[in-house]
Amino acid sequence: MSYIWRLPQKPSQEFIDKFPELHPIVVQLLFNRNLKTQNEIDEFLSPDYSKDVHDPHLFKDMEKACQRIYKAIREQELITVYGDYDADGVSSSVILRSVLKDLGAQVEVYLPHREKEGYGLNKKAVEELAGKTKVIITCDCGISNLEEVDLANQKGIDVIITDHHTIPDTLPKALAIIHPQVKGEMYPFKYLAGGGVAFKLAQALLSHVKNDLSDKEKEGSEKWLLDMVALSTVADMVPLLGENRTLLKYGMLVLKKTRRLGMKKLIEVANLEIDKIDTRAIGFSLAPRVNAAGRMDHANLAYYLMIEEDEAKATKLAQELNQSNLDRQKLTERIVREAKAQTIDENDPLLVFYDPSWSSGLTGLVAGRLARDYARPVFVMTKVENNIVGSGRSIPEFNIIEALQAHEDLLIKYGGHPQACGFSMDPEKRETFVQIMKELATQKLQGVEFQSKLDIELMIDFEDISWDLVDL
Repeated sequence: MSYIWRLPQKPSQEFIDKFPELHPIVVQLLFNRNLKTQNEIDEFLSPDYSKDVHDPHLFKDMEKACQRIYKAIREQELITVYGDYDADGVSSSVILRSVLKDLGAQVEVYLPHREKEGYGLNKKAVEELAGKTKVIITCDCGISNLEEVDLANQKGIDVIITDHHTIPDTLPKALAIIHPQVKGEMYPFKYLAGGGVAFKLAQALLSHVKNDLSDKEKEGSEKWLLDMVALSTVADMVPLLGENRTLLKYGMLVLKKTRRLGMKKLIEVANLEIDKIDTRAIGFSLAPRVNAAGRMDHANLAYYLMIEEDEAKATKLAQELNQSNLDRQKLTERIVREAKAQTIDENDPLLVFYDPSWSSGLTGLVAGRLARDYARPVFVMTKVENNIVGSGRSIPEFNIIEALQAHEDLLIKYGGHPQACGFSMDPEKRETFVQIMKELATQKLQGVEFQSKLDIELMIDFEDISWDLVDL
């Protein structure tokens, strides 16, 4: 595959001279990441947990969330943590369950079935939960669930949303929304993963005036959550800058000493050495295995592994998760081959692949592969019961979630980010949806060359490569 090389802009000599203590190559790499002030560079090169992790109470709705949760703890009301079925959602759920347990809450976790229930809150689940829970805390989902939150309100359930996905025009009428990008939000860092947002709620609960744990207990409870924050941050591919970089640095330290038996077993089945775990190991070994649970059957398998305290059970769950990942790899390859065998017009700026027999849990992975191979936006769709379910992956020039938002009347449910989305619709609207998306892409992508791009960090001469450079 040939690539279009995208070379970085070079910093001016004046900019390089501002940082005489840094090698010009390091300055270029920092400049590539838009790090241009001394404070930004210091935070990037030397993340400090005591200085570079922001006060969670800066979230405008954080106090409302904490007050309601402490009321539930005091009155022993059941709190339901409602997560997503991917690695970020599982991590978020484990984070909130852990801290709520430490605080003495009655807490259960609900993860929806990807194929049977779909992404986010669903009305059937709200109806089922209404008889027993008084508080739902969403994690890594919820910001697009207007009708479902309205139903929960009607049932007397208070909803607290923690999420980081693209924000709809109208926000749900939740009791509190913890989302770094909602309008009017003063929280300074905007790019947390779902696990990062859940962690901010955990931090706020631990530092709240109503928390009667000792300082040592608070510190321990917070610290031991960071392994899951690291997993979620890498798995969801958020920018590793600012607070994310700090959380990841300390999360990696905790991950290497994790107390979670299930995490240790997962590392074992992945044939990794725990003291050598790095971000690549998370991204290519641990996260895919956690994601495999929700893709192949139910995310509960990964969730139960992360909370299991019995060694024999943890070993069994880790082995099952590993097998799910192997099965996922084989099935993904088969679907990619089948998709490429379909007749398409490679002049189209947006490609659509559909087969009612494909697994809905794998449409996102397949769409990602095809979008990379064809270098343009891709939708992959299948049929689940009476609905069309699909995923989209895009290129920087086409904001795929904005495209869905502009035509949400065609959809039953949707959510996602500028370059990745999931959705469901009535089968009768599929052809109209495809036609409109292709027309929109034709308008937006005029003049775009559909060839894979390769971002180049730096071009240097061979003689400039040395051990001294590696040690920088």
